[in-house]
Amino acid sequence: MMRNSIFGAAALLAASCTPALNVEVTNNTQLERDDETVEIAWSEVAVLKGVTPENVVVLDDEREQIPSQVLYRGEAEPQALIFQTDADAMQTKRFRITTGTREAYPTEAYGRQVPERYDDYAWENNKVAYRLYGPALETSPEKLVTPGIDVWVKCTDKLVIDEWYAKGDYHHNYGDGMDCYKVGVTLGSGASVPFVDGKFWFMDHNYATARTLDNGPIRTTVELTYAPFDVNGTQVSLVKTISLDANQRFNRMDNLYEGEFTEMPVAAGFVRHDVKQLTNGDDWMGMCEAASDSKDPVRDGDIYLGVILPGGEMMPDTLGHAVAVKNVKSGQTLTYYAGSGWSQGGVDDMNEWIEEITAANAAATQPLQVTIVKK
Repeated sequence: MMRNSIFGAAALLAASCTPALNVEVTNNTQLERDDETVEIAWSEVAVLKGVTPENVVVLDDEREQIPSQVLYRGEAEPQALIFQTDADAMQTKRFRITTGTREAYPTEAYGRQVPERYDDYAWENNKVAYRLYGPALETSPEKLVTPGIDVWVKCTDKLVIDEWYAKGDYHHNYGDGMDCYKVGVTLGSGASVPFVDGKFWFMDHNYATARTLDNGPIRTTVELTYAPFDVNGTQVSLVKTISLDANQRFNRMDNLYEGEFTEMPVAAGFVRHDVKQLTNGDDWMGMCEAASDSKDPVRDGDIYLGVILPGGEMMPDTLGHAVAVKNVKSGQTLTYYAGSGWSQGGVDDMNEWIEEITAANAAATQPLQVTIVKK
């Protein structure tokens, strides 16, 4: 018994002597935060002696390891470390970054190109799923060219993209969700296009290239490029970077437009189908509509859509869309957030959807504050 106690004390002492960074994460708002992502630059982590992307671990205040992810953003070297936490209003939580054996974390955010379905690019987390359209679709029997983003509604925490594509019958709900959202030549559920002289200027082609920059377990990110297209006589190109984190319903959209223009208005939002409710605040808009690609919309439930664009002008009914509009300069990134929910997948009514939008808006504009505590 004494020998075991000595070994236990020695192990505890060794753990306490392992080099570590102490991190404080503070919620400076009156809003409760759920599963919000905390991001720390790798340059901050790299001061920890012996740390590598393969051995870095994050411990909570009970010294239990929690899931984390090293971000590369498509680069050869690590760029950041992320993990998620809850935080009550005005609460400060404490974590330790140290070295050790990384546990096998479940993948809750995932995306890939789908060459077996006309070069779709599909991505998802444990709450929502989306796709947009690639070059092969242009010459398919459908011959569809659109910037629009499709919603796949789900009522399961599991990842479904690979299973649904393999089954090839994702317009039917087998118990975990379906595709019952119609896109066509529209913005779909969260795309952006130039909005010049009262007109949407759509791309001439679907995305040209797709590059997955990071892929779980917490965040999936894709970079999509579009060939130059005409905007009122000016050729404009677009690089679109989309990130989706586990446990969240909203994507971060970073859209970089470039061309021979000084400033250009861009509209980001969603097409209007059978709208049941629509409301907006200063920087956001939310909508509820019936399932739009369904023979039985009552059976298939309502879809909730939202866009958050700080500093944008909310235009709830414009050219068949609900959009937020903001001017951008050539080479200046337009950052906004677009998300979705389902009445059979965790969003019961418009009040709940507004709560989701409010939480996503707070995370975007008033993120948790991170402090590396020097000791």
